[in-house]
Amino acid sequence: MRLHVTITPDEIKPDSKWAFTQGLDTIGVVERYDWPAGSRFAGTPYELWTPGRATGTPVPRFASLEEAAVAADEIAEERARTSTLRPVEVHRETYRDSEFVITRHPATAAERRRTLAHYRLRRDGAWITCPKGDPDVIAKKVRGQIDTERADQVLLPVLQPLVDSRPNVAGLPGWDDGAAPEVGDVAYVWARGMCRRGLVVEVARTRATVAYVTASDPTRVHRKADKFDELVAG
Repeated sequence: MRLHVTITPDEIKPDSKWAFTQGLDTIGVVERYDWPAGSRFAGTPYELWTPGRATGTPVPRFASLEEAAVAADEIAEERARTSTLRPVEVHRETYRDSEFVITRHPATAAERRRTLAHYRLRRDGAWITCPKGDPDVIAKKVRGQIDTERADQVLLPVLQPLVDSRPNVAGLPGWDDGAAPEVGDVAYVWARGMCRRGLVVEVARTRATVAYVTASDPTRVHRKADKFDELVAG
C-alpha cells in the first residue's frame, strides 16, 4: 500500500463494515456481504463505497479488505489530483494577547508529491507545529502552551540562580517514607542524563514536577515529573 490507510471497524457492525481514512478524510466505506455459495458475488464479497461516486454506477467489489483499501487509496489520490479545494480557516482566537488561527488544508497530489488533508496552525503571524487532534483539541493545547510560556517567563529569574547539575546527589536528603515535597521547594530531579536542580511547580498524588534551566541554555525552562522518593532536596 503506497500510503497508510487507517481501517476502523463500524461500531454497530464491526465484523462486516469498515471505514477507510487518510489524514482528516474518510476515503471510503467497505461492507462485506455473505453471499450464498454459487452466487456470482461470492468471490468478491467486499463492496467499496467512496464519496462522490456517480449515482447508477456499479459498486466496486473486491475479494479482500486489503484490496479494497488499495483501491480506495487510488481513488483518493485521483480525487486529490483534480481537486479545486482550498485551505479553509476553521478556528481563530485571541488568548492572553496571542492570536492563533487553525486552517484545514485539503489533500493534494502531484507527479512526485502527495499530502493528506491536515490542519495547520499559525500563531501571531508565524506558522508553527500543529498539535494533533480536532480544532477544539488543538485550541485547548495551544492555550496550554501559552499558559506554560507565561509561567516560564515568571519562573526564569527564579530558576537561573538555581542552575546546578551533577552525576549523583548521594547523601542529600529526599522525600522518603511517604513524605511529599511542596510547590516552591528546591529539588534535584534526574533529567537529560544528570541530576538537575530546580523548583517544584506541581505536586500530584505520588509525583512532583520540577522546573529547571540548564547552564548551556538558561533562557529555556524544562520540566520533569518523578516520584517523590526519586527527588532530592536541593
